[in-house]
Amino acid sequence: MENMRIFRNKIFESAVMICILKCEEDGRDYLVLEKRAEGIRQAGEISFPGGKKDKADENFLETAIRETVEELGIKRENIVNPQYYGSFFFLMGVLLETYICHLKVEKISDILYNREEVEKLLLVPVDFFIDNEPITEEIRVYNKTLFDPNKYSFTKRYLEDWHFPNREIYIYMYKNEAIWGMTAEIILDFIRTLKKEGKVGSYEYR
Repeated sequence: MENMRIFRNKIFESAVMICILKCEEDGRDYLVLEKRAEGIRQAGEISFPGGKKDKADENFLETAIRETVEELGIKRENIVNPQYYGSFFFLMGVLLETYICHLKVEKISDILYNREEVEKLLLVPVDFFIDNEPITEEIRVYNKTLFDPNKYSFTKRYLEDWHFPNREIYIYMYKNEAIWGMTAEIILDFIRTLKKEGKVGSYEYR
């Protein structure tokens, strides 16, 4: 009972995979990101491989692996040592379970990504995130009733739009592409963890 989620049917359950790819040409480690294709949810945004948990998925790890295989056009055996990284619950009712792995391919061209879902790949050196702090901005999320609050004697506060407290968002600019939202927050947490645990250069998992 302790892990039961209230109104679970209203939560968008999903999972992503942080893929670390070592490039044999320059010896550097890269994060594999995707720019979402037009016509799909969050088109044009940068994200990790991943997506919604299907009923057929045994667990969230299976979701992350399945989505990564489908979107990157790789084989399951290319996903090496996948491990749980952490949970991200977003205020809009999104649960994002995050996993991390090493992506083993002989060459970048072996990643035959699904062009119906992915416009292009964005391979960003891990060192870029270590050396560059993200830009910090603020946003405000509003609630707007689609009914008459007076009908239910709501207090005056709810007669007009009301908002959540302002929250910070993080933005990394890489080659004129904005990496932001939950993707940037996961990356920032990952980089801070590496620095805190003195693992910069080794990229060991938690």
